[in-house]
Amino acid sequence: MICPYCKSEIPDDAKKCMNCGEWMEDAYKSSKPENQGFFSFLGETITNLLFWAFILIIAGIVVWAFLDYNGMITW
Repeated sequence: MICPYCKSEIPDDAKKCMNCGEWMEDAYKSSKPENQGFFSFLGETITNLLFWAFILIIAGIVVWAFLDYNGMITW
């Protein structure tokens, strides 16, 4: 493994660089994506579905109001 701070070669399982003394854990935390799991994905999917359902409802109300105002809907 290469140290991201001083670019020296260090063992793959090193937690601290032997040359510059920087901790490796902090350097690679931000570069590795976190495993969000199924429930996080499910929550994001439900949020997206609710958002688009809201948009469609608003669009339906606008279209209905336009058609009703122009007399195109008869009860």
